[in-house]
Amino acid sequence: MSAMARAHDKDIAMQAKPHDISRWLRHAGTWRAHARWLFPERALDLLETSIRESEREHRCEIRLVIEAAMPLASVWQGQTCRQRAVQLFHQLGVAHTSERTGILLYINIADHDIELIADKGVNALVAAHRWDAVVTRMSAGFRDERYVQSVLDALNTLRGIARESLPAHAGAAPDNALTDRPLMI
Repeated sequence: MSAMARAHDKDIAMQAKPHDISRWLRHAGTWRAHARWLFPERALDLLETSIRESEREHRCEIRLVIEAAMPLASVWQGQTCRQRAVQLFHQLGVAHTSERTGILLYINIADHDIELIADKGVNALVAAHRWDAVVTRMSAGFRDERYVQSVLDALNTLRGIARESLPAHAGAAPDNALTDRPLMI
């Protein structure tokens, strides 16, 4: 399956419980426009380029998802950001790469949460504390309102981890099974 790295404001994700009115209102009041303000089109272009260039150097598939707010029914039922990230990991095919080397970086704007899910082909080679360090640094950057730069830094760190753990096969074209474009939902 997949491994974990915990996120920014863990207390929110850990305390997600059914029928939490304040969390439901926070998600209802966080619109996609807010996420677009934090990550405008030119930022998405930069992030896509970073992912594309990174994947030329290793065998991992990196998928970035930026979600303004989770579906309100899911929030009402108590779904955590971690659970949502795992759901998207499977739904978007990150769990179905040929070598099981998918990595999902999930950002939830409403809950101020970041989740990093890595498939077992990567997890077998990378210690959990390395994933945690990526999320911790990214969270610190978000607190300083350096959103795009924090994600670029995280992608660069993931690039180094992936290159070290699963370098590209010499002479082989990269197997780009997933789109490199960040998904805004």
